[in-house]
Amino acid sequence: MTQTSPQPTERTSSRQRRIQEQRRKIDVARGEQRRKRLTWLVGIIVVVALAVVVLILMMPHSASAAEMRQVTTEPGTHVDEGSPLTYGHRPPSSGMHYGTLPEPQEYRMYDTPLTPGRWVHMLEHGAIVVLYRQDLCDDACVQQLGQFYDSAPRSTLVGVRHLTITPYQDMDHAIAVLAWGYIDEMDQVDLNRIMADFKSKVDAPSAPERGAM
Repeated sequence: MTQTSPQPTERTSSRQRRIQEQRRKIDVARGEQRRKRLTWLVGIIVVVALAVVVLILMMPHSASAAEMRQVTTEPGTHVDEGSPLTYGHRPPSSGMHYGTLPEPQEYRMYDTPLTPGRWVHMLEHGAIVVLYRQDLCDDACVQQLGQFYDSAPRSTLVGVRHLTITPYQDMDHAIAVLAWGYIDEMDQVDLNRIMADFKSKVDAPSAPERGAM
């Protein structure tokens, strides 16, 4: 029997199949390499992102800066207890006040309003007064103010916390921090900011009778 040799067309088709198979394998290998590189890249990005987050969390956060704003002072006239009081600012940070000297036990936190005739006198002596509106400062807000009072340092001049916290309604914001001739107003508690205000102005030389109780 006579055997026939493969025709040229058959040899060409066979070679093309081998070439196509090699190309397919090359494409598969390249695709696998791309997937590996992509996986490595995603992994590196995740690790770097986590490292940045950890670094940010570990960095010390600086305390808020004091934001006391100076206002025009009013004459610190002494008047009799119970006399009518008028002020040019709401709330007042200076001006007329009762002549009776503040007592050490008066520097505290109040849940009923203390008359400005008393706490303006405290401002004159270098104390800090924090006012809060009871309709804008809820129980949690009041509790935070109490925490601030407990953490405030004592005065090096008079030996008590030169600080009074009291409700006060005649103002536009929830909280006001006062020193003689200075004010910082806010709509929610910021303990770091309040403490910065306190430390910047308590017993400050700007108080006319600095060092008095």
